Amino acid sequence: MESVSFVKATHADVEMISRMRVDFLTEYWGKQSDHKENMLLENLHNYFRQTLNSSSMCWYAKSAETIVGIGFIEIHDQPGNFKNPSGKIGHVMNMYTIKTFRKRGICTTILNKLIESASELGVTAFELHASNAGMPVYEKNGFKLHKDPTMRRYIDPS
Repeated sequence: MESVSFVKATHADVEMISRMRVDFLTEYWGKQSDHKENMLLENLHNYFRQTLNSSSMCWYAKSAETIVGIGFIEIHDQPGNFKNPSGKIGHVMNMYTIKTFRKRGICTTILNKLIESASELGVTAFELHASNAGMPVYEKNGFKLHKDPTMRRYIDPS
């Protein structure tokens, strides 16, 4: 079995982490038009240049020179409540492991590194949206299905 190392992303990794997010979204939602993909890549580059290691963090897994897994956490400040008095919430997202490296604990390790890094910044509540395949990983790591429904509205930018 190949050796895997875990790395906290820096600004030098912006291109790679943007590409990995697009790969994740393509696997999840299917291939999109080149126009949509290019627009998203440009927005991701800008986002990560501005937020990486201030209000967002990324950890990734490498085997030799190949990126085999990745995860992000975005940190939000909002008014506190009784369960989370600080109001600091970490939104875990884009947990992705390439197919040939799945079922090796990579996602769990990245998840734990994201939570540990965010906890050092005072985050005490974590949330995520899980795929069916990811549910068991998150449940094993203490996440519970939230009873409050989520509603969304999207505005088409085109």
